[in-house]
Amino acid sequence: MTNMFERFKALGTALVSDVLDEAGYHSQTLDPTLGPVGAFEPACGLAICVSGERSVATRTAAGPDATLPLYNLPTLAQPGGVLVFATSGFRGGGVTGELLALDLKSAGVIGLVTDGMVRDKTALAQIGLNVVAAGVIPTNGARRFQITGWGQSVTLPGPEGGRVRIAPGDLVLMDADGVLIIPNDAAARVLEMAEELARKEEILKSNTNTQSAEVRAKARAERMSHMVWLRHPEVSR
Repeated sequence: MTNMFERFKALGTALVSDVLDEAGYHSQTLDPTLGPVGAFEPACGLAICVSGERSVATRTAAGPDATLPLYNLPTLAQPGGVLVFATSGFRGGGVTGELLALDLKSAGVIGLVTDGMVRDKTALAQIGLNVVAAGVIPTNGARRFQITGWGQSVTLPGPEGGRVRIAPGDLVLMDADGVLIIPNDAAARVLEMAEELARKEEILKSNTNTQSAEVRAKARAERMSHMVWLRHPEVSR
């Protein structure tokens, strides 16, 4: 599986998105309003799905055994995974900051993708955890937010008002172009077709100055010819 992650990283989101489109998965890209916070490198890992909602808590709990639900986020971590955190549009505080990010990194998580806010931007840039979020805010979300579900599918915003469904174990591929969700049950075939597409595009690039515009236009149109439809009609993603 690790080898698959590295191969997807080498291909990149743009090329893999083309393959998903041709295979029938048309809503796999997260909305570009969800952007990187701090340091960011290409990454690929399995989705760890968590969801939550606004909480009525207004003050920090005290005492050695008292914790707020949001502080338990690192207990859901899995090494090599990408934590996908659906917040139901919560904007009242950061659902992750420096301390939680340090614990997630220590637990082996390679990325956090959320439709919520985060805080401690400067510190996040130094931790080395890929963070994609709706924005940055100084307010403590732990006082105002609670985890309500995990291990179940979630949805995050997609382009033009759409929604992207992410199931636990789906592949999350992220790079400078954005975040792409690859359905786990289609990942092997998508990878095979994507690597063949990459091979064809390398040939196209190498012939940039040796072919006419007409020949190149035909080659660009035909480079998808090896792809097949993978999505089952009854599957809704």
